[in-house]
Amino acid sequence: MNRDGAPFPTLDGDLGEAARGRRGKTKSICIASSDVAGPVKNGGIGTAYGHMARALAAQGHAVVIAYVNGNAADEQLMKEGRAFYADFGVAFEPIIPRHVSRTPIAGVSAPTWGLYEWMRVRERPFDIVHVPEWRGLGYGPLLAKASGLVFGTTHFVVMGHSPTLWAAEGSRQLVSTERELGWVFMERRSVELADTFISVSVHLAEWMREAGYALPARTFVWPNVFPAPDPAPDAAAERAARDGARLEEVVFFGRLEPRKGIFLFVDAIDRLARQGRAPQRITFLGSRSRRIGGPELIRSAARGWPAEVRTITDHGSAEAVAYLSRPGRLAVIPSLVENSSMAVMECLQAGIPFLAAATGGTPELVAPEDHARALVPPDHVALGDRIAELAGAPLRAVRPRWDFARSLEVWSRWHGQTAPFEAASERFAERARIAGAEQPRVTVCIVHHERPALVRMAVESVYAQDYPALDAVLVDDGSESAGARAALDEMEGEFEARGWRVLRQENRYNGAARNAAAAAARGEWLLFLDDDNVLFPDAVSRLVRAARFSGADCVPAASVRFLGDGDPRVDAGSNGAPIRFLGAARAWSRFANVVGDACALVRRETFEAVGGFTEEFRVGLEDLSFYNRLIRAGCRIDPLPDPVYWYRFGETSVKSRNRWGQAARLRVLAPYLAGLPDEERAFAAYAADRIGRSGDAAEPQPHRDGWVLALARRSSRLGIGRLEAGVLPDPEWAGQEEWSGDGGRSIELRRNGRVLARAPVQDFGGFVRLAAGRPLPRPADVLYSVHDAETGAVLAAFAAPSFLRAYRVVGAVESRPQPEIRGWVLDRGNPRRRRRVAIHVDGRFREVVAAERRRDDLARWQGTDGRHGFLWRVPEQVAAMDGIGVEVFDADSGRPLRGSPVRVAGGRVIASRRRLRSVAGVLVNLVRPRAGG
Repeated sequence: MNRDGAPFPTLDGDLGEAARGRRGKTKSICIASSDVAGPVKNGGIGTAYGHMARALAAQGHAVVIAYVNGNAADEQLMKEGRAFYADFGVAFEPIIPRHVSRTPIAGVSAPTWGLYEWMRVRERPFDIVHVPEWRGLGYGPLLAKASGLVFGTTHFVVMGHSPTLWAAEGSRQLVSTERELGWVFMERRSVELADTFISVSVHLAEWMREAGYALPARTFVWPNVFPAPDPAPDAAAERAARDGARLEEVVFFGRLEPRKGIFLFVDAIDRLARQGRAPQRITFLGSRSRRIGGPELIRSAARGWPAEVRTITDHGSAEAVAYLSRPGRLAVIPSLVENSSMAVMECLQAGIPFLAAATGGTPELVAPEDHARALVPPDHVALGDRIAELAGAPLRAVRPRWDFARSLEVWSRWHGQTAPFEAASERFAERARIAGAEQPRVTVCIVHHERPALVRMAVESVYAQDYPALDAVLVDDGSESAGARAALDEMEGEFEARGWRVLRQENRYNGAARNAAAAAARGEWLLFLDDDNVLFPDAVSRLVRAARFSGADCVPAASVRFLGDGDPRVDAGSNGAPIRFLGAARAWSRFANVVGDACALVRRETFEAVGGFTEEFRVGLEDLSFYNRLIRAGCRIDPLPDPVYWYRFGETSVKSRNRWGQAARLRVLAPYLAGLPDEERAFAAYAADRIGRSGDAAEPQPHRDGWVLALARRSSRLGIGRLEAGVLPDPEWAGQEEWSGDGGRSIELRRNGRVLARAPVQDFGGFVRLAAGRPLPRPADVLYSVHDAETGAVLAAFAAPSFLRAYRVVGAVESRPQPEIRGWVLDRGNPRRRRRVAIHVDGRFREVVAAERRRDDLARWQGTDGRHGFLWRVPEQVAAMDGIGVEVFDADSGRPLRGSPVRVAGGRVIASRRRLRSVAGVLVNLVRPRAGG
């Protein structure tokens, strides 16, 4: 217990005697965040880190802000950010998250892996890295350090700000997307892996402990870095003028969203208006929210208020404080839940009178003697009555609990000391020494079925390992071809010479084959390897070091994607992006494999304790079922962030033989159903099936300059009707408040410079859509462009030169709820000619399909019989490649059909939103035939 009676120690208690008397040694410090003052106007995290950067730089530290956000692609915005922080001696480094695929896990983890890659290639590591737990931005670097890979001399300080689940529960909302499930896991693990965790409130630290966080030994509570009140005479005179002024205006101060208490405030004013006690002037001061249409809500509610109502949404922090500083203005901060409210801190620092809801960590900021007059219960009746009581009364500033100057001094002394940071570095070095001191025996368990050429590469990669305490077991799962048998005979002799084993069994599928290999293994650790994958030469040694360093029971391996049947060791041109996993995300893992691939190092006694793999024949997902049983058993699973093998992706992969469906989903869920009563099991199975069927929309690929080029299409099938343009901000950018769906921004569609239509940005799957609203002529020397309505900046443009009117072949691809692709293609100049389409899977040619199926919607075309449709049923092995892209081209001209590519996921064909890459590409999608030719 500290001196305030809180269950967590305060940061000043971590100061050694040497740090108490002097400022200490300057350091290189990184502040990594997706929210920072400057590029982001009103974020609480950004405001806190902005103050921290300036304060630490003023003390002589070398401070770098690593800004990880989709809008880091905006060169002008980043130029302004660099210039802003350069004035304070702070370096500003933008990092653009790179999405390696369109899967939800890729979208969730792109920011943290972007930060990791940026940090690991720096010439000199940072001494201290500050990172919020929010959305798990620091998870990748922290996982790498916990695995003993890098950052041994870097001290990671995770700050507790706004966990996803805490914010959702405080906003009275449900967790509704896969991304949120990922953030919940990454946030908790970031806190648990921190060298030092600092919560800015006791409230949040207690919430985390109750939510099951294993808080690190070095956990402290201390308020955010915040400047002390301005001591200048003018500032003191302004504070004196405010103190005692009569109430003239009530100002809601906070983002216009439920968590900030907008509904509570509106209900309070509604009640006062009905009673004839409403204030004469009411202002809403806060940025818009993507969750609700704040300004529209206010306009609707204020119709019955006998008051002057104003809404201000474009003020930054300094402008908002300046507005509230006018005498007679009362800030009302009725948040349903707060960690350490920046709005309250700003009012305390500036001496602005306020009322705040007594929720979360807010009471911890206010002096106990001022609780009664400054804090109210989160209830609209209590809030309204308190506002009415203050009508015409003198307003008084509220006193802070924390002394701003002392808080800053503690932050300064803490960063200047060296002892705790050197001690952490020494512990890392000692753990690394111990991890490398012993080399336990590892058995590589290889599973093979009818792929002799591929298994030869896998086996050779095992031969090439630099780890000495190694053996292998190869299990052939019922191969019958002469080629496979001959290859096995050859390898059996090689294995016998090494004292290794080759086993042959009837085809029983992957789970049974892996269990057979494990049963024959001699090692303390098991490394599972499919026959189509190839290990890096140091794979085993790196996995073993990571397991021994972290104390993990299982270390899933990261990989490099490899396309084709060649040898990845020599065919480097086919190598793709890294494939990484999150680990034991127990909520998300109930219906999606975010834990790890089947290639993983597992402690043998752990493997046996959970019963190995399940053995249903060709059901699939046995690896995820195994991981879920490890999670249920409380085993530690720490994926290795750095790739150590090539993962072969294609038609011949092991997964291509799987059957998918409810049997596989039940296999994954089964570990969590054990021991539940019948209705709980039924509900869990029902929820998992609903989630598996619906899923989340795929994460859109970010455009390199922050925008995806406009898309254009018709509303009518056989004629030019309406033009529809979509502009897509990068996924991280789409969440910023200024790009919300409540009228915060508008775009314009123009033809040859003339405005055709204007519409607000709508938050719909990341896209904004804008219809021209009138028939459009055939394209002929026309330039269509999409503009930011406020600045006039061109977001996208596409031309329509006349020569393209002669292009005759047209067609379209349609998404389907089943694993099949339908569409049509015809030649306008020769409508009776049958055409063909070429199918490409994941960028590689697959087959040609004739377009000769009848379609009634094409039968009215002059000179045709309507037989221009095609149907391609997605093969089972392609459907098993969840998230795979399929492109459809006119086979003769090579032109992509409108709507191509599509994505196969969860047994469905889902339309892809593809960036149009050229003028011709745009117009191929733009030009559609009129009925009758």
